[in-house]
Amino acid sequence: MITPGFLYLTGALLLFLPLHERIKYIISFLITTGALIVTFYLIPGYSLQLDFLNYTLVPFKVDSISKLTGLIFAVAGLAAVSYSVNICSLPNLRLIFVFIGSALTVVFSGDLFTLYIFWELMTISSSFLIIMASDFTKKTGYYYFLMHVAGSLSLLWGIFLQYSATGSLSLNAMEAGIPFVLIAIAVKLAFVGFHTWMPLTYSKAPFYVAVVLSIYTTKVGVYVMARLASGINILAYAGLISALFGIVMALRQNQVRKLLSYSIITQVGYMIIGISIGTFEGTSGAMFHLVNHILYKTVLFMAVGVVIYTTGKDEFDNLGIMRKKLPLTSIATLVAIMGISGVPFFNGYMSKTIIKDALHEPLLKLGLDLMSFGTSLMFLKLIYYAFIKNSSMNLVKKPTISMQLGMGLLTVMMLLIGIHPYLLENLTNIHVDINYFDKKHMISGIKPFLWSIAIFILFNKYVVKNYERLLYFDIYRKMGKLFVTTGYVLSNYHDGKLNKYLLWATTTLITLLLLLMF
Repeated sequence: MITPGFLYLTGALLLFLPLHERIKYIISFLITTGALIVTFYLIPGYSLQLDFLNYTLVPFKVDSISKLTGLIFAVAGLAAVSYSVNICSLPNLRLIFVFIGSALTVVFSGDLFTLYIFWELMTISSSFLIIMASDFTKKTGYYYFLMHVAGSLSLLWGIFLQYSATGSLSLNAMEAGIPFVLIAIAVKLAFVGFHTWMPLTYSKAPFYVAVVLSIYTTKVGVYVMARLASGINILAYAGLISALFGIVMALRQNQVRKLLSYSIITQVGYMIIGISIGTFEGTSGAMFHLVNHILYKTVLFMAVGVVIYTTGKDEFDNLGIMRKKLPLTSIATLVAIMGISGVPFFNGYMSKTIIKDALHEPLLKLGLDLMSFGTSLMFLKLIYYAFIKNSSMNLVKKPTISMQLGMGLLTVMMLLIGIHPYLLENLTNIHVDINYFDKKHMISGIKPFLWSIAIFILFNKYVVKNYERLLYFDIYRKMGKLFVTTGYVLSNYHDGKLNKYLLWATTTLITLLLLLMF
């Protein structure tokens, strides 16, 4: 058995060969379907152990959670590559393969060394994917890179502390270095306060790049949190705060992809809450929600990408083209919105029900209802612009068949899970004792959506208002400007004059002596 991620990494190497356009499609199809087949037939309990220098490494390990995550990563990889193959350049396709392969390898890693190497490779490949897209995205790519490198360094320090304390690199719950690992995960998750890279990147990167990033970046953070930091109860409240922040920010956006970016923060909040509970039911609900979130959020990014591709524009007013000219995209969008809103018989309902059923804190249960209400409200805004408001927008060109196939595959999966939620349980042998369609759970699932419709009708003009002044503050840019300005000021004193250098040296020595004394 091999790690499915290695198939994608091999595919990236094959794409360096001088290939005919048709061969590129064949390689892409074989790699993506091959990775899905290999993942499907992985047997939980299998592991590969290697001795490297004085360390015992487990670069490949399969259990029920890694198989569940690997399956949805492989399915989404097939859909994302199908969606992108006709519209992205060959260098970008190579980077997409490296990125997806690295994410899959992280999922099936059994030690901290392997996890860290491919966590870093994800950062490098995705950063180049953004930077190389166009001159317009270079600064965005640098910002993304610096944020994720800071997270990676924090993870590395946490691993050092863990190894120093335990002498082991096994991929188990952390005993030491937890604050540093949590910072690294927070950056990957786009947790509030560490989220600034996400709306910036997903709104400015090419739409097919945003599709790929939305599948893997935050979800790898969720998976690693489930592995290394499960059962830290206080993080459930932190996840709730982050989710509510995402709702407020999403409702104020006037660009579609920024709304989708902030809604990711909200959906990740569900996963944080489930993992933080620390019970089997809570963790299972979080991982099932990871699957469902990848399905509906990828479809939403793909649908917006179709609008951008066919109209050349990326504002709410352009969404009306769906109702007029893009029937398949319209169906996929509506299914995804019902899913993300947690409406019964759609896929998001299943995982939200598990997480809510696992909660015993009244405040968290209330928070979950509020999160569901806010999520429904923000996507009613999207429904309004796409299907209710009149639009004079016309198609500039038609979407490619491969774009529609990628989106269609995920839409079918959403419908299957929504109608038969036990499908995921049976595929992964993770069974939760819940009757999804009993009266109590159905009412609990539909109530926030119905409330959101009533509020939307009453306060429509405030929800769809085009806010000119957005609530946005980026402390990292402020810190960067302060650092650069301070550097320029200090550099003026380095003018080659001996007396100034002696003054610097003397001042430094006196400072060090004072620190040693006190």
